[in-house]
Amino acid sequence: MVKKYWSNLSTEPISEEAIRTRHQPQKKFKFYVNAVEAGKSFTTNAGHEFVLYVLAGSCKTVIEGIELTLSASEFIALEKGSYAFDVLGNEELKVMKVFSLA
Repeated sequence: MVKKYWSNLSTEPISEEAIRTRHQPQKKFKFYVNAVEAGKSFTTNAGHEFVLYVLAGSCKTVIEGIELTLSASEFIALEKGSYAFDVLGNEELKVMKVFSLA
């Protein structure tokens, strides 16, 4: 799993609107935005591949035995499965998950 950087895709700041614009036509995608308090943990269960974008804050997870930290303006493509994340720092984490319906 390799994290990627929003700045490699766009010169505009990362936002829900900018992410939706990148995934066209929108009717072929499902979008979910979640906010998680600082210091909390959360799990994402997905029956399909998806992309996880970090809009604000940072988090860490362990994928295939490798610890990965994601911060604002970073994203990662993940296979279907269950993933546990810990929110880092004092800032609320805001993520957007994008699932392809195709």
